[in-house]
Amino acid sequence: MRLKILGFTTLMALLAACGGGNGGTNPPPASNTLSGTVRLGNKASSAQIASSGRLLTSDQEEFVPGEVIVRFKPSLSVQSVSSLSVGGVSLQRVRALGLESTGLYRASTDTAGTLRLVQGLRARGDVLWAQPNFIQRALKTPNDEFYPYQWHYPAINLPQAWDIEDGTSSPVTVAVVDTGVLVQHPDFAGKLLPGYDFITDPRQSNDGDGRDANADDPGDEPGGDSSYHGSHVAGTIAAATNNGTGTAGISWGAKIVPVRVLGVGGGTLADIADGMLWAAGVSVAGIPANPNPAQILNMSLGGKGRCADSPAYQDVINQLLAKGIIVVVAAGNSNEDAANFRPASCSGVITVGATEFQNARARYSNFGPRIDLMAPGGDVQADLNNDNFADGVLSEHRNDAKNDYDYVFYNGTSMAAPHVAGVIALMKSKKPALTGAEALDILRRTAHPLDGTACTGQGPDSHPGSDCGAGLIDAFAALQALDGGGGTNPNPDFTLSLSPNSLVIPPGSSANTTLTVTRSGGFSDSLSLSLKGAPNGVTGSLNPSGNSATLTLNVAASVKPGSYALTLEAAGGGKTKTASLSLAVGTSAAKPTLEGAYVIACFYLGNDCDQIKSRIIQVKGQTSGPYSFGDLAAGDYLLFGWKDLDGDKDVSAGDYLGAYVENGQIALVRPSKSGLNFALEEVQGTGMLLDQVQHALRSLRSR
Repeated sequence: MRLKILGFTTLMALLAACGGGNGGTNPPPASNTLSGTVRLGNKASSAQIASSGRLLTSDQEEFVPGEVIVRFKPSLSVQSVSSLSVGGVSLQRVRALGLESTGLYRASTDTAGTLRLVQGLRARGDVLWAQPNFIQRALKTPNDEFYPYQWHYPAINLPQAWDIEDGTSSPVTVAVVDTGVLVQHPDFAGKLLPGYDFITDPRQSNDGDGRDANADDPGDEPGGDSSYHGSHVAGTIAAATNNGTGTAGISWGAKIVPVRVLGVGGGTLADIADGMLWAAGVSVAGIPANPNPAQILNMSLGGKGRCADSPAYQDVINQLLAKGIIVVVAAGNSNEDAANFRPASCSGVITVGATEFQNARARYSNFGPRIDLMAPGGDVQADLNNDNFADGVLSEHRNDAKNDYDYVFYNGTSMAAPHVAGVIALMKSKKPALTGAEALDILRRTAHPLDGTACTGQGPDSHPGSDCGAGLIDAFAALQALDGGGGTNPNPDFTLSLSPNSLVIPPGSSANTTLTVTRSGGFSDSLSLSLKGAPNGVTGSLNPSGNSATLTLNVAASVKPGSYALTLEAAGGGKTKTASLSLAVGTSAAKPTLEGAYVIACFYLGNDCDQIKSRIIQVKGQTSGPYSFGDLAAGDYLLFGWKDLDGDKDVSAGDYLGAYVENGQIALVRPSKSGLNFALEEVQGTGMLLDQVQHALRSLRSR
């Protein structure tokens, strides 16, 4: 893979215009300097490149200014760290969180200052990770006003499923991590277990205080007309059913543990994380133990941003998964790739997109490879079933104007996720030992795939059917599959992926890459693997293991240096799929030198490089050489370097790339400082560091 980052003419103009930098052995100015030594390192794997982490935070990611979540290394107790000082800014501990050695800290600073604090904390030797206290919001689109109107249940063959299991044989506990519930709503009579309100800020809580044992939902709009989002979600999972009133819930026997984490303006990740842990029965400091740990968590909430940039989320989810908890999350309502939303992009969760009345992807639903399943989310802008009501999902609500409990139609992936959580509750009621992996496998195998037309939904963009996961869930088929029947997806298929997808190998050497086979729709045929397009002198051996295979590529000493396009092919079940592999054969005779490498001092603005204050220089040397920047403006800088080894003016396989890091994280530094030494490592494949450097370099283009 080649990433165009900076044209040669532009780079030369930058070099001439920037000034203030000294290469080679010229002495640095007396003040406002950054200096060190850069060297050419050894060959680095793509995993090593990725391990440096991502520094930049999307401008669409919301967080509480001044609040940072910090996880210290296990040897340090968070109770022993009541305050921190980073770059002259003091942070005070607000409280310890449920995660081990993790605390919430607060400082008086703005958004940009918060990001600087995060980077400073990441550079500390006693810190495992640090992140902003991200804000998450309920994922729904509200609208207005019993079983005959719940079209979304027949859409997943739920009436037939109830004939097999209605959830009463072995009742399951489901935690709804949301806005709390309307505990006095008549359709929750006998359905609720004791919950907890985890909202810390009374202004956000809207009930006059902070955390307490009352998970009743006072509303998320102080003036009225609140969403009562958590009640709508909980009603789909387990509203009182077959009682002659209101709506039906999916699992007639399931119990709901309401966990209130969202209030006015949403909720913070610090509160959400503690609520998730408590719901699963994990001890949270200062909070009474949950006497009814959940077996399933429903999280119809989220926000913009990748889960990889929020280690708190993934750490909490990992703890839940280790306890056997099944976590179901909404994909998001932005008609975008779910990989850019959290917790939808977190590992181990079941990510759910939304369909509308015609069983196509809803116009708002996020999509992409991270989607596991689709479920009804509705569309309140349509009435395609001509029942004189909007085609939303009908569930519990409260009418603030009339001071009365009622039912409304909402749409969103928030409404789709509880359909999956409810069906899993039915499955687990029938088979209490059911695991999350087993549940997801069955739901995938029994789902109805959405083809390329259905997967476009009603939105303006066209997305292939694979962007809708395994397709629309089928409750009846899933319960049948628990007995060994059914479970044959009408569209069995598989895909291939390579990591890394490019290799740099000197003549007379070898390297490995891993081929992964992802099966869907119950595809179980054996596959025949082969390597295509290898030039003379290049051979490959494949060592299969389950759904993956290690390819060892051997390059004979006689192979001429150059770039070669290879293909890995897998055939079986009447299907053939390929994955491309880029091979660069280098020469082992002449070792590269540092001569001509660039070092860039990026004046960091929070998510970009300042167009005036940044500096770029060329360095001299064989394998190492000094660099120094002088007369720099006061502020935070990123330091990184690039050696365009093949002269193609792209960052590509075989080039050398690196950045100044501290404790495994790309660090921010301030003048004056010396000894900022770092290495440029050979690029193999791509990683987060490459993406980050690419972003920073692009910001210098217009100089």
